[in-house]
This record gives sequence, C-alpha cells and structure tokens, in this order.
Amino acid sequence: MWPLTKWFFVRTDRWAYTVKSRERELLTRTVVLLTLALSGALPGRAFELPAGTRLSIRLTTRVSSKASRPGEKVGAMLIAPVEMAGRLVLPAGNPIRGTVLDVKKQGGRASLSLDFSELVDADGVALPMDARITSIEDSRESVTEEGRIVGFKPMRRLPSPFAAFVMVIADVNPVVIGAWAVGRLILRHVQRGAIDYAPGVEMTLALEAPLEIAEPAAVVPSLGAPPTLSAFVEALPYRTQSAKHHTDSDVTNLLFVGSHEQVAHAFAVAGWTEARSLGVRARLRGLVALVSRRPYHAAAVSRQELESRPPDLVFQKQNNTLAKRHHVRLWRYPDDLDGGTVWVGAATHDVAIVFDRKQKAFTHRIDPRIDLEREKIVNDLQLTGQVAAVVWVDRNDAPLLADGEGDDPMETDRRMAVVELRKEMAAFGAPEPTTVPRPPGDTSRYE
Repeated sequence: MWPLTKWFFVRTDRWAYTVKSRERELLTRTVVLLTLALSGALPGRAFELPAGTRLSIRLTTRVSSKASRPGEKVGAMLIAPVEMAGRLVLPAGNPIRGTVLDVKKQGGRASLSLDFSELVDADGVALPMDARITSIEDSRESVTEEGRIVGFKPMRRLPSPFAAFVMVIADVNPVVIGAWAVGRLILRHVQRGAIDYAPGVEMTLALEAPLEIAEPAAVVPSLGAPPTLSAFVEALPYRTQSAKHHTDSDVTNLLFVGSHEQVAHAFAVAGWTEARSLGVRARLRGLVALVSRRPYHAAAVSRQELESRPPDLVFQKQNNTLAKRHHVRLWRYPDDLDGGTVWVGAATHDVAIVFDRKQKAFTHRIDPRIDLEREKIVNDLQLTGQVAAVVWVDRNDAPLLADGEGDDPMETDRRMAVVELRKEMAAFGAPEPTTVPRPPGDTSRYE
C-alpha cells in the first residue's frame, strides 16, 4: 500500500506545483495524509507533531536565483533535535527533501521560493510534510510571510563619502582612514543582489500542518551534575570584562574539556572559522565587508578579558553578511578537570550593526536570549560526532538577567554546558552525524 500512496503523493504534488496554487497544494497533502491514515500505511505512527513546530535545517545542496530552476531538487538535514515534554521527537541528522518552486525578479530584487515536502525518518521512510521557511540564518536577505526568500536591493553605487567618513572616523584611527580611501577605490563594482546559498547555509522551517511520525522514544534522562563538577563550575568567573571600559560584558556559558587540537578540530568540522586578531588590517577588511554587504569569515571580535586575560581562541560562524554572526570566545583555564584541559567560553549571537553613542563607534547588537547560542554550539558539535558527553550544570547563585557591553540586555537560565570532546577526531569533510542525542553519559570521571 505504501508504494501506491507514495506514487499518489508524488503525482498530486507535481500537479500542485504545476498550477502553482498553495491552497491546492495544502488540500492535496491533506488528502494524501488522510489516505495514508485510512489505509493503515503508517503503522506505529501514532504521534503528531503539531503545526507551528520549528525545524532548524542546513542545506546540503546549492540553491541560487541565477542557476536554480523550478522543479530542481533541494536537499537539507535537520541540525537540532526536536523535543516535546522531555521526549525526543525528531533526532538531529534526519534528511529533508524539497524542490525549487519558482525563481523570480521583482523591482530589481531576486526572489526564490523553496518547498520542503519530505522528512526521512530513522527507518528511511519519506514522510510527507508541509513546511514553510520562516528565516535564513544570519542572512542579508529577507523572508516573506509566505516563506519566499527576497534578495536585497542591488547596490547602484557605494555609500556617500560622508557615510563612509562617519564610519571610519568612529574608529579614530588615522591609518584606517587612509586605508579606507584606498579600499573605496577598489570597490567600484555593482552588486546585483543575487541569492546564492551554498551547502551549509542554515534555515528555520515552521510546519504548516501536523506531521505524523513514529512514537517518540522514552523520556530523555536528565542526570544531575556530580558535586565535584558543580563545585568546579561554581568557582569559575561568571562574566567577562570589556578590555576598553573594564565593565562586565558577556556571560560564561560553555566549558570544553579537550586539547587545543581537539577544540580547534571540532569547531572546524562543524563549519566554524577562527577569528583574526583585532588590528588595522582586520578593521579595514571588516569595514569594507560591512559597507559592501559581504561576509568576512575571519573578522575580528571586540576585546574582552576573563580575569584580565584576552581569549586564547575565538570562533565564529557567518552566512553572507558580517552584520550577523555566531561567535564564542574561549579561555584556557589554569586548572585541569580530572587531567583534561579546560576551556571556558562565552557565546553570543550578533544580530545587527548599530552605532553606540556612548562608545562613539559602530558595534554589534546581540540577541538577548544567550542560551540559544549556547545550545546552537552544543548542537553543532554533537552533529559532527566529536562530542563524547554533555553535562548541564546549574549555577543557582548567578543572576537570570544582566547587561552586556553596550548595555545590551541578556537573559539566561544560568546553566553552563560542559562538553567533553572525543579523543578520536573525525576526518575533515566526513563527520559522522550524531543521529540521536547523546545522554550526559558516564560522569564518574568528574566525581
């Protein structure tokens, strides 16, 4: 019965695409789901993932407003597990399939519509789903209410000399001012505003209709941290400090146990890049990237210190604009944890560029929900298979709300994620995805 219903779904899906009617497409998929349910073709699929559920995905194929054509297949994978009521509903690593619906250009802006219509479960069964794109991670493009990706307005010319002067003078650096003038002469190209997403670009989907899946696994165990580990974490500094103003800045929310090589390798396999030191050349390239609306994957970050020391490692993840990026600063801690090298991290997500009147400079504004960035990093590293265990440690005496550098508000559940890295490092480009969430594991080494 399943091959017949699958054939029926494919045929009706093509019909829906041909008439280009989302209403008919939704009706078609509803009929298919009813057919599957009535025919008993979904044995054991007694759990319904409700409409509105968010799915974090990563492209595995390239899509482009220049090269992609309607009907072309699009591949992706789920990169964050979905849990409900403490139970694992969908593990990270599940493939997701879709197609290019159409490619248009309106008002000088490119636009692209993608339809993700299948989710492949652990048994290899393709489950029909209806989902729309709600956002593109760290993108200069926008997404409409209907899920259409719209490119930015083409840049006919570079910003006015006055705008460029304001940006540079905010840095109060004569060397940069001179270099910026040269950089403006180099950037005489005209941007076309095309949409071009390589494999690795991340998106968020929202289910438009309920998704029938297999009965979820048992409740994921939540083991408490052993007293020794809790005491170790409680003794760590809770805030970093701005090197320039000596005020409290980010919240420490990650701890890694592993060698320098293991940490660098894990982030590299997960698609993160190491940041450059903050110097004249890095400032110049950063300014050029901002004005030309381009990424700069090795961009420097502002100077912060932990116990009067600068970070030993800084990693970041960008899409196609420097205005938005994920990043984490890591400090090598003097004390080891049961013989393992300890790295204390502070992670935040830059979501916009703003002019700080107090500092008289352009700076990034962060997402106040800093726990999301902590979980993003844990999920990214777990997906590569480089993580041996994760333990969540409560810090009961820490505040739930805080102000960061530039008075950005921050809210947190106060937990620190302790991530133990595997000693065996997977090859670059060939990570072994973690298809089930790793339990906290054997914590005896911390006792």
